[in-house]
Amino acid sequence: MNGQGGDAGRARQRALIAALVCGAFGIGVSEFLVMGLLPEIAQDLSPVLYAAHPEAAIAAAGGMASGYALGVVVGMIVTPIVLRRLSERSIVAICAAAMLVLTLLTVLSPNLPVAVVLRFLSALAHASYVGLASLMAARALGSRHHGRGAAIVVGGLTMANVVGVPLLTAFGAVTGWRIALGVCALLFAAPLLALARIAPLAAETAAKHPERSRAGGPWRLVVAIVLVTSLASGAFAITTFVAPISLHAQGPSPVISVAVLMLVFGIGMNLGNFGGGAVADRSAPLTLLLGAAAGAGGALLLLPGGMSGGFAGAGVFLVGVGLGALTPSAQVIYVRLAQRRPRLAASLAPGTINLGSFVGALLGGIGLAGVGAQAVVWVALALFGLGLALQLFRSVTGDRLAAPTSSV
Repeated sequence: MNGQGGDAGRARQRALIAALVCGAFGIGVSEFLVMGLLPEIAQDLSPVLYAAHPEAAIAAAGGMASGYALGVVVGMIVTPIVLRRLSERSIVAICAAAMLVLTLLTVLSPNLPVAVVLRFLSALAHASYVGLASLMAARALGSRHHGRGAAIVVGGLTMANVVGVPLLTAFGAVTGWRIALGVCALLFAAPLLALARIAPLAAETAAKHPERSRAGGPWRLVVAIVLVTSLASGAFAITTFVAPISLHAQGPSPVISVAVLMLVFGIGMNLGNFGGGAVADRSAPLTLLLGAAAGAGGALLLLPGGMSGGFAGAGVFLVGVGLGALTPSAQVIYVRLAQRRPRLAASLAPGTINLGSFVGALLGGIGLAGVGAQAVVWVALALFGLGLALQLFRSVTGDRLAAPTSSV
């Protein structure tokens, strides 16, 4: 009987984790699907402007993507505070329900301003869902595996870039952006149903009293936030402007297309995520350093102009590895530095990485407009260098993050 009970418990554990990953997959698809269908969205929601000035209409439709990114950053702080009295399980369910409803309402948007507001509101649940789902997955594994938990859940986001986004973008180009986004919204039903039907696992109800942090003060958390944001900004500066960087790195007749480069980036990101998750629980600082070194190395390969496609492919791949390794290591570091506020800490990793996407696109865009594609790579290298310097500073000042023994 005990064996049967253990098998049933493991089956419930696997089902719950799979549902949480499905929700993360939905987040990744919905976030990047909008970017891939901006022309269709602009033509539908701003028909008059699109008829007169297509580029201006598409740029305005980009507000759906930037509004979402802003919502993630705001929600990183606001959502944990507003829902602080609820259980982690309830918060994850509320976040999944909010993303389901608000994404469906976006599908029904009558105009662009309404769609932008709805995308912003939907994004408020992003960081808390990903962060707390990672904590739930870590506890479901039966031990303190914050890095593995983050890697499993964030694996849904990274797989979305490799599988979900290309398929639904092609589907949306044929059927329309509303139907494609509506299909994506249904993915958020999986965690809702699982949380409603699967009873709390024993690991969820175990004592979660955090030990007092030995970090020495909030300044260490601030340094970690700047560090993670800097590394994410370096990676996103390159991926946001991968098309002009590809022309710079390969010359006017590129051997490897931008679509293939983004596929290579997605593969690298998945490898970095799962590899980083396996190492981060043992040494988050080492994982962070290796990821930062991979990103900086990739940027260096993209710096010379007119090289072979192999250099461009290897460079983008290494940037993907670095960005993938960042989430699990950041999750471990934040949770251990902010042990008195585990829910806020859990939301910091996805929140600061999305902040990095905004900062990287902004600084990279300034470099591209002012000098050219090579300046974007220099910006990325500077950001990677800042991150490496801050991590070395943390190590010198004694913040080695030895794994604590009690549960967070």
